[in-house]
Amino acid sequence: MLYETSASQKKIFFMNVNREEKRISTTIFMLMLVGINSISQAQITPEEIIVIGVVPSGLGMARDKIPFPVQSGNAKDLQRTGADSVADFMNQNFLSVTLNDAQNNPLQPDLQYRGFTASPLLGLAQGIAVYQNGARINEPLGDTVNWDLMPQSAVKDITLIGGANPLFGLNALGGSLAVRMKTGFDVEGSGVQLTTGAFGRHQAAFESGNIIELQTSQIAYYINVEQFEEKGWRDHSASEATNAYASLAWKNVKGTGNIYYQNGDSDLTGNGASPVELLAINRAAIFTGPDVTSNNMQMFGGDFNFSPNELNSFSGNFFHRDNSTDAFNGDGSEYTTCDFLSGRALIEELEEDDLEEFNLDDDDLCNNQFSDSEDLEAYINNLVLSIGEDDFNLEDFTDDLSGSGLLSDEAINNLSKRDQKSRGLDFQWRNSGIAFGVPLNSIVGIAYFKGSSAFNSVLELSLLDPITRLTTNLGTGTFVDSEATSVSTLSKSNSIYFTSTAELSDSISATLSARYNNTDVELQDLSGARPELNGKHNFSRANPSFGVTWRASDDHILFASLSQSARAPTPIELACNEGVFEIARKYAMARGEDPDDIDFECRLPNAFLADPPLEQVITTSVDVGARGRYANVNYELGVFSTINRNDILFQTTGRSTGLFANVSRTKRQGFELSLNSRYGQFNWLASYNYLNATFEDSFKALSPNHAFSDENGEISVQAGASIPGIPKQQFKLIGDFELSKELEVGFVFQASSNQHLRGDESNQLPSISGYTTTNLRANYKLTSKLQFFAKIKNVFDREYENFGLLGEDPSELDAPIVQGMSVPRFLGPAMPRAAYLGLSYFF
Repeated sequence: MLYETSASQKKIFFMNVNREEKRISTTIFMLMLVGINSISQAQITPEEIIVIGVVPSGLGMARDKIPFPVQSGNAKDLQRTGADSVADFMNQNFLSVTLNDAQNNPLQPDLQYRGFTASPLLGLAQGIAVYQNGARINEPLGDTVNWDLMPQSAVKDITLIGGANPLFGLNALGGSLAVRMKTGFDVEGSGVQLTTGAFGRHQAAFESGNIIELQTSQIAYYINVEQFEEKGWRDHSASEATNAYASLAWKNVKGTGNIYYQNGDSDLTGNGASPVELLAINRAAIFTGPDVTSNNMQMFGGDFNFSPNELNSFSGNFFHRDNSTDAFNGDGSEYTTCDFLSGRALIEELEEDDLEEFNLDDDDLCNNQFSDSEDLEAYINNLVLSIGEDDFNLEDFTDDLSGSGLLSDEAINNLSKRDQKSRGLDFQWRNSGIAFGVPLNSIVGIAYFKGSSAFNSVLELSLLDPITRLTTNLGTGTFVDSEATSVSTLSKSNSIYFTSTAELSDSISATLSARYNNTDVELQDLSGARPELNGKHNFSRANPSFGVTWRASDDHILFASLSQSARAPTPIELACNEGVFEIARKYAMARGEDPDDIDFECRLPNAFLADPPLEQVITTSVDVGARGRYANVNYELGVFSTINRNDILFQTTGRSTGLFANVSRTKRQGFELSLNSRYGQFNWLASYNYLNATFEDSFKALSPNHAFSDENGEISVQAGASIPGIPKQQFKLIGDFELSKELEVGFVFQASSNQHLRGDESNQLPSISGYTTTNLRANYKLTSKLQFFAKIKNVFDREYENFGLLGEDPSELDAPIVQGMSVPRFLGPAMPRAAYLGLSYFF
C-alpha cells in the first residue's frame, strides 16, 4: 500500500468538498441575481436560423423549432475571444464545456462536453462527433480529434449540438460539433494578424478572399495561412504548428459549390502530468520527457447544393484526409539490468519496492551472485514462499533484443508512427411540402465512410539525463523486439438517415429522425509474428430521435427530445482491452511459451495486444428545456439525462498504460442555465451547469497503483460512484464593455468544482480541488483597418490543476530530485499568468 486515507480523514475531506460545492453554488446564484436585477430595456435579437446537419449547406432551422440544445459562434466571436484553439474558445464561451490539460499543451486539450470527450489522446473513450466542412475528422484509429489541425482564423462558424443525435452518425453520443470554414464569399480583401507574448509565443495569420463576377454566376477564392510557435511554460515544452487552407467556391441562382484543400504540420510537446510532490517544488517541472507528437496532414474535399425549385434541393460532400503522426515518448523503465555469472541480462518484474518488503536490494541480487535469471527467481521465491507471500515471475528479455546490444534500465523510448487515411461521401435530398395539410421540411440522405490506419511501434532502451529527466539523444540503439507492433486497421461504415420536421400548428413543431449504421472493423498483424492481433467485427444499428417544440408565447419556447445514438468500438479499443489477456495467453500456450509472461496492459499509443470483442456503445438521451426572453434577458435552460449501455472505460495501470473495458451502464444527467443581455454599453453572459456523471453498476476496475487495490491490482467500484475527470459544477461569467467607439474591454470568469483522479473510479482518494480563473481582453480600433488587442490569461495567477491520474511510484525513476517521493498522484497544472499583445490589419 503506497499511502492511506483514514476513515476520519475521509470524513473531513468529503465534508470540505460538500462545503466547497455549496459555496460555489451560493456564489453562482447570487451573481445571477445581480445580473438579472441590472437588466436594461435594450432589445436583444437572437440568431433565428441555425444550420443543422453534416453537409455544410445543412438544414436551416428556425431556432424556435429546434428540439434540442444548440450553441454557436462565428468568426467575429473567435477573434474577439483570442482563444488558443477552437476547443479553448468553446471552453470559454459554451455552456457545459470544460478542458482537461492532460498534456499541458495549449493545442492538445481534452475537451469535455456534458461528460463526453473529444481529445487527441488515444487513451480516452471518445464521445463527440466532429465535422469540418462535412468531413468527419475524428481520426480512424481511435476517434481522436487533433485540435492543432483546425486553423481557427479560417473558421466561419461552429455549432455544438447537445444530446445523442443520430443525424451525425457514429460517436455522436454526448454531442456533435459542426465546423464550417470560410470561403471567398465570407472574406473580401486581405488581412494579417500578429500576436506575441509570454513563454516565447509568436502567432501569425494571413487570409485573403475575393469574388469574381461572371455572366450568370460568381466565383470566389479564399486562402489562409496560420502559424503558431512557443517555448511553453513547462520545462522543455516547445511546440509549433502551421496550417494552410484554400477554397474555391461558386454560386448562382440554382445552387452553390465549394472545393478546398488543407495542409497541417505540427510538432507538439506535451510532457503531461507530474507527481504532486514534484509540483510542490517547481510547478513547471516535468516528470519524464520528451513527449512529442508530430502531425503532417493533407486534406481535400468539396460540397455542393443544387435547388431545381423552391421545394427541393440536393446537396452533398466528399473528402479525403491523410494524417501521418510520429510520436516520441521518453519514459521511466520497468526493466532491470542484472549481472549474472552467464553474462549481463535485461529482466522484468524485479520491482525494487516489492524487494524492500523482504529486505532485499536489486543491486545486491544482480552482482554476479547467480548463474542466470532462473537461478535468481528460484532464490527469491524460496524466500518469499517460506513466509506465505506470492512468488515472483521474472522474465528475461536478453534473447529478445536487437540493435546495438547496449543495455540500460534507466529509461525507455516509445517510438511510433501512425498513418491514418479517411475518406467519405454524403448525399442528401431536402424537400419542403405539405402532407395531410401539415407543412413538412424533410431530409433523406446516405453516407459512406472509410478509415484505414497503419500502426508501427518499437521500444528502445535509453539512458536518462538525471537533471532534466529527458531521454533526448540518449537512446542506446537496443530494441525490445517483443514490444514491437506492426498492425493495420480498416473501418467501413454505410449509413442511411432521414429527418422530418412537421409544423403541427402555428406554435407546435415535431421532429422525427433516424439513422441506420452498418460498420465493419478489421485488424491485421503485418509482422506475421502475432496472429492474435487479427480480427474482424461488424456492428449495425438503427437509432431514432423524436423531439417537439412549443411556442408558448412570443417570448418563450419549450422543447423536449428523446434520442439514441451509438458508436462502434474503435480499432485501438478492440485491440487493447481487458479480454485481450486471456486470448494472448492461449496463443502463448499454443506456441509453447509461458503464458505468465504475457503482458496485460497497453502502452498507448505504442502497443496493441490482441483482439477480443467489445460491445457497441448505445446511448439514450433525454433533453427538456426552454429558451426565450424575460424582461429583455435572453435565457436558455434545460435538464438532461444520458444513459450509456456498454460504455467504454480506459482503466489506468500507469501514467501511459492501461486497458479498455465495457461498463454495463453509466449515466450523465444535469441542469443547464444560460442568461445574456445588454446594460447600456455592457454585454454580458452568465451560465451555470450541474453535471452528475456516475457509474450505474458495480464492477471491478484495474488500478494497481491505487492505495486500496487488491492483490490483483483491482479496485471495487460501487454503483453511483462519480466518473473521474468530470467536475460536477461549472459557472462562467463573460462581459464586454464598449468604453468608446474605438475601445472595448472584456473578461471571462470561470469557476469549476472538484473532480476525481483517473484511476480512482472507486472515489476513495482525495479529489482534485475546484478552482476559479479570470481572463482579460482589450481591443482598440485605431482605424477601420488597423486594430490592436491584448489579453491576459489567469490574471490573478491562480495555482490550480484541472487534470489528474494515478501513476507509478515517482521514486522508481532514476533521478535525484524524485528520490524519497512516494505519492503516485500525478496532476496537470494550469498555466500561470500570461500576457499577449497583437495587431490585425485588413486591406
